[in-house]
Formats: sequence, structure tokens, C-alpha cells
Amino acid sequence: MLPLMPPAQTAAPTPAPAKIAVAPQAPLLGDAERDFFVALDSGERPIRPAKLLPEDRVAYQWLWNASTWTPGSKAPADLFSAGSKGHMEAQAWRAFLTTGQGDPRTLPLHESGSRLLLWTWMRRRDRKAPLPPVERKALEDRLLKGGPPVLQGWALRHALCFAVAERDNARLAALKALRGGDLPDTFAGVQALFGLLDGPTPVFRLWTLPGLHYEDTSLSGLGASRVWICPMGPAVPKGAAWIIPSENGGQNSRDAALNAPRREEAEAITAQLKGRKAWFAASRTEWEAVGLSWFPILLELDKAGNITSVRMGDAAP
Repeated sequence: MLPLMPPAQTAAPTPAPAKIAVAPQAPLLGDAERDFFVALDSGERPIRPAKLLPEDRVAYQWLWNASTWTPGSKAPADLFSAGSKGHMEAQAWRAFLTTGQGDPRTLPLHESGSRLLLWTWMRRRDRKAPLPPVERKALEDRLLKGGPPVLQGWALRHALCFAVAERDNARLAALKALRGGDLPDTFAGVQALFGLLDGPTPVFRLWTLPGLHYEDTSLSGLGASRVWICPMGPAVPKGAAWIIPSENGGQNSRDAALNAPRREEAEAITAQLKGRKAWFAASRTEWEAVGLSWFPILLELDKAGNITSVRMGDAAP
């Protein structure tokens, strides 16, 4: 009889590696600032990052404080260490905002919070006491050269809107040389808008409010020497025909009937008009193709129906 075989030996299980707790990495200042401006651009209130590197916290707080500043209010608080470059920069801006001392064309802009203050101050001047074009262009150029990308985009939009309003081809050429390679479609649209000046308006498909019947018409066919293209909200300039653009514009410009989302949107607008007459632009594609992209927009027409002035976006009244 053969001897019994010894039982097979079972290898001991390999112990699972111990889990090592990894602390979440603190976001870098540049990433935190990018998220901050993206939130502002979408109309939301930024959310503070859970934790920043110690050396970044004061710079981010300066940006946060700058976002709460409005003209006429107390200058934002400065938490930089005394004698530091950040402290000297913040103090220069605080003095300027409080007393008007200093020139915004030469004040330091190393901190993103300072760039946001310059933008806010410049936009206020647009509305109250417009800057001379030479000074305004210098400030736009400062914001275009460096800093958060979203803020650079705001500055470019601002510069393009005023170039159109002032019929300044030289300014458009300079901006195109600076940023045209980054945004070819934007510049193509603005160039097309320059081409409309002193000429007839294109034909657009508009829907009557109320009624929702479409009309293929040039803007001069609306029976007014001024055309105001703007969502609900701001007052309509005196004597202007009012076109209300769709919020999303997801409609084929040649469709003979509004799709369901656009019809619901137009009916909601009609209820708010309370008997006032307006037109609804259900498609944005044809408007953007000729550079009419940033609302509100005020067009001035001559007696022949030609466009003599376009004040759009930041340059609009």
C-alpha cells in the first residue's frame, strides 16, 4: 500500500498593503483665481477654495475683497505684510480709489485683485464720465497683456465694442494684430459689422410679439430710426423698435414655425410685455455672422435705412 500523501500546504495570504492617507493638495493660486473668474463670468458668486498654500492666501483675499468693491464704497482691505510688494501695490490702489491720487495707467498690476479693481473702475467711468479714447485704450491694453484669461476676454470685448462705436478701423487692426490669432471667428464677425456701416441692414427673420408671426425684414423695415436689441430689463431708448433676442437662440433661421422651447420662451416674454409691441429673434447664428453678438445693441439708421452707428455691449447706452 502506498503511503498517504501529506496534505497540500496552503500559502498564507499576502497582506493587503497598508493604506496611506494622502492629504488633498491645496490648489495653486492661479487655479483658484481661474475658477474665481469663471464663476464671475457665469454670473455666479465664487466659492472660496477649501485651502490654499499659506503664501497664496493673502493674494487671493485681495482678489476676493476687490470683487466686493463698488465705486463710492470703502476701498478693499489690504492684508499684505507691511513693506511687501503686495502691500505697496494694494496701498497705491486704496489711495487711488479713496482720493483719486495716482494714474490708473501706471498703477501696479501684479495682483489679479488689482486688475479686477481697474476693470471695475473703468466700467464705472464708461457709464458716468467716459474716459478720453486715448486713456481708455491704454487701460484696455494693460488688461489685455497678462492676468486671468477671463478678464483679458472682458477687456477685449470692451475694446472691440468701443472700436465699433467709434468706427475706429486702426484700433480694430491693432487688436487683431494682438489677439486675432486666438479668436478668428470673433474678429471675422466684428469685421463684418464694420462692413455694415453706412449700408443697408441685412434681412432677418423676426417673430411678432404678440402674435408670433414671422416677418423677413431688414431692420429699416421696422418703422423706426433706431433699433434696440436687448433682452427684457433695461429701458427701451426713446423712439426705438425693440427686438428681444432668444436666450439660447437654438432655432434654424429659415424655419417657418418656432420649435417648442423657443415658442415657450416667446410666450413667456409676451406675458411680460403687457401689450407693448416688440419682435423676437429666435436664432442667433445670422446675427453673430455679422458681428451683432453682445447685447444690448443700439443701431441708428439714416432716412434711407442705412446703419450710421452701432453701440454694442460695453459701449451701449
